[in-house]
Amino acid sequence: MKLRLLLIGLLTLITSVTFASELSHWKPLLSVDELHELLEEDPFAATVVDIRALDAKEPEASYNAGHIPGAISSPYATWRGQPDNPGKFITQDKLTWLVQALGAEADTPVVVVHRGDSYSDFGAAARVYWSLKTAGLTNLAILNGGFQAWKQAGLPISTELETPLPSDFPAQIQPHWLAQTAEVEAYLNKPGVEVLDARPDSFFTGLSWHPAASKPGTIAGAVAFDNERWFHSGGPLLESPERLQNLVQENKLGQAEITVSFCNTGHWAATNWFVLSEIAGKQNVKLYPESLVEWSTANLPMDNVPNRLQWAWISTKQWFANTF
Repeated sequence: MKLRLLLIGLLTLITSVTFASELSHWKPLLSVDELHELLEEDPFAATVVDIRALDAKEPEASYNAGHIPGAISSPYATWRGQPDNPGKFITQDKLTWLVQALGAEADTPVVVVHRGDSYSDFGAAARVYWSLKTAGLTNLAILNGGFQAWKQAGLPISTELETPLPSDFPAQIQPHWLAQTAEVEAYLNKPGVEVLDARPDSFFTGLSWHPAASKPGTIAGAVAFDNERWFHSGGPLLESPERLQNLVQENKLGQAEITVSFCNTGHWAATNWFVLSEIAGKQNVKLYPESLVEWSTANLPMDNVPNRLQWAWISTKQWFANTF
């Protein structure tokens, strides 16, 4: 009997050590094959979080129409601000509620799954990943290619609604990865700081703008790097880690003492943050969640703002584009 108990204890210890070893090599980006293998070995090895809408009109966008078996629904909209400032970071109380609703604890491995229809969908997953990390979770990953890649691989799909037992994890906002408006303002023209604009060039140059922004342009002194450049052929799949590292080096990104990533509402910027911080391993990379919508509304220093004549011309073209 004692020998049996000893063997059971030894087996438990080996399993714990193996699991701890797996977590020590936890990758921030998983392929569908890697996630499938992980869940095949142990369905409870990770909490899979599906950030698509619960009941969208399009099946590909709807959790209820089909999801990875065991995946928990946590729609992206619940991690965002109100329409007038959609990038605004949620309160610590709401962050705690969202994390607890997943049943997550500090060491819970979590995999975020997005729709996988375009590179922009990845930004949603990166924003949720960043929010979870800012809440204090550490073993996090994003499913490369999202649900579309899972489905296209012919892997199992479920329509069963998952309702996990809530945890009591007290989310504490970690400021290391967070930049707020006052902090970004203090960084302007400061040596050793790079402010990185993740938007397409038309936004950076002031030819396009977000409806909630008060004016086009970019943060004064910002450098442009369109987040689409990280993706294979502009699709939903990130390039290989080796290619991503090469892009970082070729474009001399993340070399500053502090890098602040922003866009319109902290969505595309989350992808730049993810690649630099989680894939390339750069230190002191911060996300400015409210980004240019809040910055422009606060009337803070900007570059590439059109003059009155340019603004009239751009607005007229925009009106025609939306009308006809």
